[in-house]
Amino acid sequence: MGAKQRFMKMKKTYLILAFMVCCHSQAQVFNSPDDICTTQKGWDIYTAGTYRYGPSFMYYEDGEIDGWFAASGGTYGKRYYRGTQSPVRIGDYNTVGQVFTANEDFYRVSICCPTWNSSNETVTISVYAWERTYTRTIRSTPLYTKNIKMTDNMWIDGFYSNEAETDTSIRFPAGRYLWVLSNPSSTAGVWHYSEKANGVSTIAYENGNQINGSFYMITQEPGSSIYWDCPTYQHSNDGGKTWSTERIALLPTQGSRDELSACDPGVIRFGGYYYLGYTSTENQAGVDNHLYMARSTSPTGPWEKWNGSGWGGRNPQPIVTYTDNHEKWGCGEPSMVIVDNVLYLYYTWENGIVTTRLATAPADDENWPASLKYVGTVISKSNYSASDHCDIKYIDDIQCFVAMHTSSRMSTSAYINVWISRNGKNFTHLGKLSGPTQKGLHNLGLSGDEMGHMQLSKPQFVAYAYGLDSWGKWNTYLQPLDFREELITLIRNAQTDPNLDEEARYNLQGIRIPHSASGIYIKGRKKYFRP
Repeated sequence: MGAKQRFMKMKKTYLILAFMVCCHSQAQVFNSPDDICTTQKGWDIYTAGTYRYGPSFMYYEDGEIDGWFAASGGTYGKRYYRGTQSPVRIGDYNTVGQVFTANEDFYRVSICCPTWNSSNETVTISVYAWERTYTRTIRSTPLYTKNIKMTDNMWIDGFYSNEAETDTSIRFPAGRYLWVLSNPSSTAGVWHYSEKANGVSTIAYENGNQINGSFYMITQEPGSSIYWDCPTYQHSNDGGKTWSTERIALLPTQGSRDELSACDPGVIRFGGYYYLGYTSTENQAGVDNHLYMARSTSPTGPWEKWNGSGWGGRNPQPIVTYTDNHEKWGCGEPSMVIVDNVLYLYYTWENGIVTTRLATAPADDENWPASLKYVGTVISKSNYSASDHCDIKYIDDIQCFVAMHTSSRMSTSAYINVWISRNGKNFTHLGKLSGPTQKGLHNLGLSGDEMGHMQLSKPQFVAYAYGLDSWGKWNTYLQPLDFREELITLIRNAQTDPNLDEEARYNLQGIRIPHSASGIYIKGRKKYFRP
């Protein structure tokens, strides 16, 4: 055998040994979630209501918490109503209408109309420029008129002209207008509210006579009248015991690709910005979802959305586009972590099998969504029925990524699954998280710091929605995580060892082991614990 052949054989041997050592180093000393943590008894932080699920938490040194939640949606546009709602049959009065003043231009006026579950009703909408009195106005030529076939609680739209229905550049100038609903079929109706909204000028009419209150109307931009979900924000000053008044954090952009929904918030902060990832779709069936991203210097916005090449504008584009079976749920539900200046973006990919995928990008690139590189599927939940998305954090003290998700979701046997990884790519399933949990739990979130890290010396939490009575009526439950005392003691003792090298490895019994053995990585000269 020649020198070159011997060298190649030796090189091949060393490569195999290096591969074996690398693979061995991925093995973990943790054999079950109990080796890391269990849950403690928690408390409700939201009582249904509709729902607040999939929370994303940032836990700070002083015990304060920022929290973002997936919440139910609403309607777009400027509102002209408030108070107690009641249905009115238009036929009881022959006509109903409302004069209103708009302080800025708008695309359409929309009125919400009940039909008492009928899908076979009709009504005529007419829109006029206001001319001093009701009688004078309805004698003029309407700007727009159309007979509408109704379904229950649909939005009836009026435009500046017939051409404006398809040309979104044609808008109502700021001014005073009157809409009238006439020629109703038997159960064509309109919603009446006991008061008008603050700061608006309106007068409601029944058969030309003024009445109190206001009808259910809004002025809007082009696109859908409603959005299904939006992220809300709350803050706690006392470790999650009490929370600030809820406020909307981010809205879909009407008339854009994300107008139907902005759901499943996942938030991280770096480079001076909060980055909020969310799920949305253009499919009215709620399937074929994509992953979007927005950024802000404030936890509540205003937000600049990723537009495909940069940030801002009214044309948001996905940062990850679902390309599989378009009748399945799609992708979204982001979870983000930064380790060694690399952004790890985890997201659900559901094409019949629920998986978690990973893409990475350099965290120092302001336009990092353009630099995302797909890594692959890192967790498959095919062996765990009714599983949902993973929330993933990096535990500094043990140099590992931990992933949690719920399985048998929304059932009496629902539980939390735990996975662990040394490199964020190869995850090992540890099993079921022990400790008390609520029946019917689903869509959890883990606490961490601004960059998605956990420190075991600080309080940490898991939270989720739960409830069995009816779909969408779920409480949100917050539970402290109880980290294993032997693990905490081991790390505390190791960190105070003056002879600890740059990276040492221990077993759970606290015995120092060789670097090639399976154990807990502990870095020297980094005081995660304060003795």
